[in-house]
Amino acid sequence: MTVARWFGRVPVALGAVGTVVAVEALLRTARLPRTARAMGAPLATAREVSSATVAALRLTASEARRLRAVGRVLRLSPFGSTCLRRALCAGHVLRRRDPRLVVGVAKHDGVVSAHAWLVVDGVNLDPDGSADFLPLSLGEGAVPA
Repeated sequence: MTVARWFGRVPVALGAVGTVVAVEALLRTARLPRTARAMGAPLATAREVSSATVAALRLTASEARRLRAVGRVLRLSPFGSTCLRRALCAGHVLRRRDPRLVVGVAKHDGVVSAHAWLVVDGVNLDPDGSADFLPLSLGEGAVPA
C-alpha cells in the first residue's frame, strides 16, 4: 500500500472511531429512542417493519468503505460489537437514506433474547438474523421518549 493511499484512509478511520465513541456515549447516557434518533436511525414504526422486504441494498463506494471501517473499529473496541452497536453505527453511516432501527425479541429454550437490525429503503438489512425475532415497534404517530 502506498503512503498516499494509507493517508487517504485516515479520515475514514477517524470518522469510524468517532461514530463508535458517539454510539457508546449515547448508549450510556440516553434512552434508546433518543440515541437512535441522534445517530440518524430512529426506531421503526409497525408499518415500516411489516413492509420491509429482503433484497440487496446497493451501497455507494463511500458507504461500503465507511461501513467496513466502522466494523473494524467495533471489532477492536473494548465495548464489543453487539448487534445494537452495529445497527446504530450503520444507521449513522447510512443516515442520508433514512434508515430505521428495529429491535426484536425472541424466546429460545425459556430464555428471552433481543436483536437489533436496520431497515433501509424498505429493505431488511439482516433478514437471516432477524427471522426468529418478533419486532417491537412504535405505533403509528407515537412519539418516543
